[in-house]
Amino acid sequence: MQHITKAILHVINQIDGLLEALEPAEYSLPLPEFDGSSLGQHFRHILEFCQCLEKGSKQGLIDYAGRDRNLLYEQDPTATLAAFEAFSCKLDALTSDQTVHVKAEFFGDDRPVYKSSLCRELMFVYDHAIHHLAMIKIGCRCHFPHIYTDPKLGVSPSTIKSRQWT
Repeated sequence: MQHITKAILHVINQIDGLLEALEPAEYSLPLPEFDGSSLGQHFRHILEFCQCLEKGSKQGLIDYAGRDRNLLYEQDPTATLAAFEAFSCKLDALTSDQTVHVKAEFFGDDRPVYKSSLCRELMFVYDHAIHHLAMIKIGCRCHFPHIYTDPKLGVSPSTIKSRQWT
């Protein structure tokens, strides 16, 4: 369990650094590469998957499609930073291998429920964050080159190892 906690905290630290560097106007600016979505929308999306995991861990049912879509987290990097910090403080309570169920969202009205484990869902949230951080890095490099983005940001650990980055 310690490995996934450490990995998620590392990602949250990367997120924190970006949130501290972005001005609110940059954070909420619609970007053409994202079809008009903003960096803030990507950060909100990552955050709300974390929040769905935490909420669902208590209920035994995780519904990533049922997230709040709180506009504050799209517009205010300071509020988003505080919410990520709040999640990181709760992370230790989420590191068990308890059985949970995940409500899926596909096309159509049917929403099947699948059995999973809390640790598996932590891995999913981690991988999901890496995926969105890759897009965030593209947005920053294209529009905000003054903001440092680590070359490893948004790159999976297996890719980093295969590229033999030091």
